[in-house]
Amino acid sequence: MNATKPKESLAGQTCPCCRQGNFALVLIDHIEQVADDNQITVPGVWVERCDRCGEIVFPGETTRFIESVVAEETEQLTPRELECIREELGVDTQDEMSGILGLGVKTFHKWESGRQFPTRSMSYYIRILAEVPGAFEFLRCRGWRAKNRVNTLPAEADLAAMFPDLAAIPAASSRFTYPRAQPLRINPALGLIRVAFMK
Repeated sequence: MNATKPKESLAGQTCPCCRQGNFALVLIDHIEQVADDNQITVPGVWVERCDRCGEIVFPGETTRFIESVVAEETEQLTPRELECIREELGVDTQDEMSGILGLGVKTFHKWESGRQFPTRSMSYYIRILAEVPGAFEFLRCRGWRAKNRVNTLPAEADLAAMFPDLAAIPAASSRFTYPRAQPLRINPALGLIRVAFMK
């Protein structure tokens, strides 16, 4: 992947920092800081550099090129990949995709337009959702809400495993007693469990 030479240039213009030198369009090797204090060297990028003080200005094309190299090196998804994944998952709009993923309203739009890139961890997450449609549907319909422990009663077998002493009492019995050899135990869940076993 090679950087393209910018169509517009500041070449010949006076540097606003030192007010003595002039900008020239030059090729340099750029070092980009990424997460976890790692560095990525992007060779041969076009920048505007002052011939006097060395001040550097990055043209828009160069900035986008550097971002794309960093995205590839860190396994971030490209705008085209994001668009394809969204369409394959049957999501019509970028705003809708942002909502499903729990992002800010315009975040996915910024990713697809190339103005921002998702983090490496978010790229991994989206790749998994693309490869496992069931996981995406679970996320889309917020499937965990249906599995809320307050809304879902445990199965009778689960209750029996948790409370074997109560499960052993005949269903016809309306009163729970403990053998006299054992001290009386107060179980705060007794009333709830009694309802489950007396149904």
